[in-house]
Amino acid sequence: MEITLNGEIIRPPPLAFFAFGFIVFLLGCIWPVFMVDDFQNELEASSWPTTDATVVSLDVYIYEYQCGDSQNPDTCREYLVDYHLRYMINGTIFNVEESEEVSHFESRVWEVDYPVNSTREIAYNPENPEHFDVNPEHYTPFIPPLMVLIVSSLLSLLFIIGGVKSLFKTSSAHQTSSGLEKGMLPQSNENITFTYAKGAWGVRIYDHPTVEALAQKLLSFSCTYEQIDTFFTASQATEENGSTYEDRIDLDWLNEVNQIVEQHNSIQKYNWIQKAKIARIILLLISAIFAPIALIFVLPVWLTYYVLPWYGWIPVWGTLTPLGLVSASRKLISEFEQRIDQGLAATLMEFLYNEEY
Repeated sequence: MEITLNGEIIRPPPLAFFAFGFIVFLLGCIWPVFMVDDFQNELEASSWPTTDATVVSLDVYIYEYQCGDSQNPDTCREYLVDYHLRYMINGTIFNVEESEEVSHFESRVWEVDYPVNSTREIAYNPENPEHFDVNPEHYTPFIPPLMVLIVSSLLSLLFIIGGVKSLFKTSSAHQTSSGLEKGMLPQSNENITFTYAKGAWGVRIYDHPTVEALAQKLLSFSCTYEQIDTFFTASQATEENGSTYEDRIDLDWLNEVNQIVEQHNSIQKYNWIQKAKIARIILLLISAIFAPIALIFVLPVWLTYYVLPWYGWIPVWGTLTPLGLVSASRKLISEFEQRIDQGLAATLMEFLYNEEY
């Protein structure tokens, strides 16, 4: 990872990569650690024998109370389920009455899945039959912390890989970058050409190293690819029609253009239009990843209970939010294109045609 500040490339030290990766991994472990005991209890209950239990009674109570502070008052709700189950084990009838504090989603699950006089399968502790699990092998609540652990581990791995790569950077690369004066283009004796290939996300990569460096600098000064194409095409036409030495496009000519760019009084915008377009592609990919999850897993839950657990909203917002941002970015890109600094492109065209430059 490299950070460009005022034209200077700053590379974080390898230790920063390792430290940040370790911190991200530790943060990702916090939630799973708190869920370990609950997971072990659920795992133990999965080996218990099962029996049918009748729901004798079920009541869901909602308690409202004032929360927040005096400046930001709010009303909070708590949900309490009172239920009475009856089941028989080895000829003995057990009547168990319990009260549980549940979430809004869990209260709806009780109301829909455990109506009065219905029969449900429960798991019971053979050593103490009054101890039971009303929903055996229910591992869904453990999926979100597991996903957090996986994502944090992957991010940590990426930072560690970045640190290793930073450690093994060749000294020649450092010497090359340090050998260039501030603002100076890399010098290449290859034949000057303005041909390019399109890389990832549609980014252009020019064949000639010096031209590529100049193009990247023009982009950082808010020139668009269309303006760069216009300038390079006009430059080639001027060379073909010219008869003097000054009309030749060589390293000296590229360095002269670079000098004009360095002297140009412009606020660097770092090619926001291109970055916005790349961001739109990434947002669409995120939406495409979450959409099947929302349709396959979340939608059936909503149609059954008309409410979702908090983690069920993650795929929903993961699908809709990127689409909303993509829609909003159209207006953003349009504003950028209208307000972008056109001064440097005009200055370069004046230089090319020797219009009082």
